[in-house]
Amino acid sequence: YDSNQFILAALLEQAGAEVIRLGTARDDPLQITKLLGRGVEAGVDMIVSSAGVSVGAYDFVRQVIETHGELSFWRVNMRPGKPLAFGAFSGIPLIGLPGNPVSAFMGCRIFVLPAVRKLSGRAQYFPAPGKAILAEPVESDGRESYLRAVVDQNTETGEWQIRLAGHQGSANLFGLTQANALLFVPSGVKSLPSGTEVNFWHLEVE
Repeated sequence: YDSNQFILAALLEQAGAEVIRLGTARDDPLQITKLLGRGVEAGVDMIVSSAGVSVGAYDFVRQVIETHGELSFWRVNMRPGKPLAFGAFSGIPLIGLPGNPVSAFMGCRIFVLPAVRKLSGRAQYFPAPGKAILAEPVESDGRESYLRAVVDQNTETGEWQIRLAGHQGSANLFGLTQANALLFVPSGVKSLPSGTEVNFWHLEVE
């Protein structure tokens, strides 16, 4: 089921971008090249793709970028969303997001939307983070992590509290729909006890 096209288009449109949907290509280098070429012909300022940038036998997007442009970097040390590519296709900047829905969403939030803001002439590319107190312990794997979370204000103390919004799998869209914030866990941190003050971002596009 194609959820990524609708998720990414909605995020980009809310950020002020004019979205041209190119459709879906089969796992074939010629088909991918043809589809990306239609974006170039349409005069786009940036191309955003989803899937085909990992290490599977049918992941050809990175190969197409290298053949018809240049690959600036591939893979980032973050969770979720490690298989991410950035480069240019026929001179047009291209960000290749992962195929898992939550990973694609996160890559769009962290990399694509700031790029859209910069291209739009805005001075601030990232929203200011909020601070909240962990209502439960959190485990991570040491990568920079963006965990789906629920943040609310304690009516008695006035403190903002935050807890995880269920299962954190990169294919779990239900957990994403239950969240209203992203909990940030810095690189190198594998555990945070309850009561720790952490940074978070509201999920509303700013």
